[in-house]
Amino acid sequence: MGRRALAAGWCVALLASVCGCGGDEDLAEAIYTAGHGDASVRVWIPINEPRSTGTYRADVEWGDGVTDRVEQERDGMIAGVWMEDLAGDGQPELVVATSSAGSGTYGVVRVYGRTGSGLDVLGLAPLSEAQRTGYMGHDVFSVEGGRLVRTHPTYVEGDPNSSPSGVTAAFHYSFADSAWVAWDGETSETQS
Repeated sequence: MGRRALAAGWCVALLASVCGCGGDEDLAEAIYTAGHGDASVRVWIPINEPRSTGTYRADVEWGDGVTDRVEQERDGMIAGVWMEDLAGDGQPELVVATSSAGSGTYGVVRVYGRTGSGLDVLGLAPLSEAQRTGYMGHDVFSVEGGRLVRTHPTYVEGDPNSSPSGVTAAFHYSFADSAWVAWDGETSETQS
């Protein structure tokens, strides 16, 4: 390596250390973290992207020395990040929920499972037609007692988007049934 190249490399390293830049976190709009057992995740939105659309990146450290990265397109901002064994197989899944910009704040949740080749999206079934009755967005996702939970207000005919008058619909995802099922608020430890 020539002296100029070596000097240029040292200048870049010095500049990065002085300004505190150089890592992924310096290129992040927002950073979200979660963990389960020995596994942990860091999810971030690249700083040069608009808030309403773009991508997110996730690095999962599994505790066995392996780190997997996934990059995913998004419509909206990140609304939540969790690491939890949702499938009951002893291996935690990564859950990332996003909420779209606009008055409906429609939610999307993606669940990633560990495979031999990294992280793969587990295909979740959509809400059934009956479960979508009165649905106009405003999704809230959470992880409660080992279950992926989805709630949203319901609207009756004539309700403005800002004022739903129906009940709050609540579902949890059943990996055994590959479907969203009614949720009464109980955790997996208390249900069979």
